[in-house]
Amino acid sequence: MKLIHASSLGRLMANDSTTSITEKQLITLNTLLTKIKLTDKQATLRDDLEAKRDAKPQLSAGAKTYVQELYLYDKFGIRQEIDSKYIDKGNIVEDASIELARIVLDLDEAEKNEIQIENDYLIGTPDVWNDKVLLDVKSSWSASTFPFFDTHLKNKMYEWQLKAYMWLTEMTESYLVYCLVQTPEILIQDEIRRTSWKRGEIDISDETDNDVREFHNIDHIPAWDRVKSFKVELTDEDVSQMKEKIELARVYYKQINK
Repeated sequence: MKLIHASSLGRLMANDSTTSITEKQLITLNTLLTKIKLTDKQATLRDDLEAKRDAKPQLSAGAKTYVQELYLYDKFGIRQEIDSKYIDKGNIVEDASIELARIVLDLDEAEKNEIQIENDYLIGTPDVWNDKVLLDVKSSWSASTFPFFDTHLKNKMYEWQLKAYMWLTEMTESYLVYCLVQTPEILIQDEIRRTSWKRGEIDISDETDNDVREFHNIDHIPAWDRVKSFKVELTDEDVSQMKEKIELARVYYKQINK
């Protein structure tokens, strides 16, 4: 099995509630452990949760699916479908988003990084990386998908991607930065045609054209409201977990590669 891409690491790091204890279950277990006397039902639950807490780490069903996809690509060249309008916009406006982040976050320097780095476990190319800052920039599809009110990073895939970059770059602090920039005209035209088709129109109406353009209009939103950053830090425990899951993935890859 080849090195795991930082952008896909989160698929390996996910846990199944059937094989590992969740944060909610851990809180329940700690509460039960503080009780002097338990009912039979509570004692059984305590024992079950302790067993899950102390169980050896395993790959989740989703992680195994990811390893299977890696195997199929290595063996037969079968590639999973990855194209989408969201990815297309992110690729097209990447430079614009990085520049917006640089201005709003008042960074001395923030240029697109082209250097790919790797260690014995991972490979990746951080969006912005220099001796002062490590950033990964995500371009929102529209204002409706921009995290205006989020107070913490909810996407665990993105969190693990940044932890991977920090491990690769030997940094302990990074930022996930959401940016909202203008949707390129070529993608707006695609959306107009798609919306018109869904509405059953023979020819694209002015109403559909106006509706789509208005949906993607962000001129009324100040630049400082179109950047949202979330700090992500790396701990020794994070590195241990990454090594652990990647080693489990390698073992599973060998099992299916017989």
